[in-house]
Amino acid sequence: MSGVDVFTQVYPDVSREILKDLEIYAETLVKWQKQINLVGPKTIPELWLRHFVDSAQVHFKVNELLGPNPERRWLDFGAGAGFPSLVISILGGGVVYPCESVGKKCSFMRTILRETSAIGEVKQGRIEDLSPFPVDIITSRALATINILLTYSEKFLSDGVELWLLKGRNWHEEVAEAEKRWMFHVEHFTSVVEEDSVLLRLTNVSRA
Repeated sequence: MSGVDVFTQVYPDVSREILKDLEIYAETLVKWQKQINLVGPKTIPELWLRHFVDSAQVHFKVNELLGPNPERRWLDFGAGAGFPSLVISILGGGVVYPCESVGKKCSFMRTILRETSAIGEVKQGRIEDLSPFPVDIITSRALATINILLTYSEKFLSDGVELWLLKGRNWHEEVAEAEKRWMFHVEHFTSVVEEDSVLLRLTNVSRA
């Protein structure tokens, strides 16, 4: 089964133009992976499921709950190879700001922005050094604990800003730890990729 087939099994209503952009993204990633470790090497055989389908679920769940908005602004902490933010933008989810400290990974993401319909700007550098700017959603995937991500997010937390985080099986413990320092409302949605992983939505975030 091709990568596109894997994707359309889960999301059958994606246009041909979007699928073509996702193919360009995947092919470019595989080429660059030979020179720089963009994703875990063991995940390459399942690239479309582990990275593209996994990232796309954020877009579709946000659209389901908040409605489509092509002008929605996303800040992606520790974006790496652009997951989930660049996939979200290719799917029409809005303008993305992937933040990443590794220069070669930033160069890769800028290549994807040039060669696909993704819209955004790569923020190169440490999250701690990033000057605040208006965003609607902060997202992150496999970077840090919820407590640390909330600390990173604090300077961006104007009214209505939400966090959408992809988390693994220990998410309950991370939520409990974060609740010692923060107040927030949390919703969880079972991952479409792994039953013991979740997509978390954090709203009304403030210091405890």
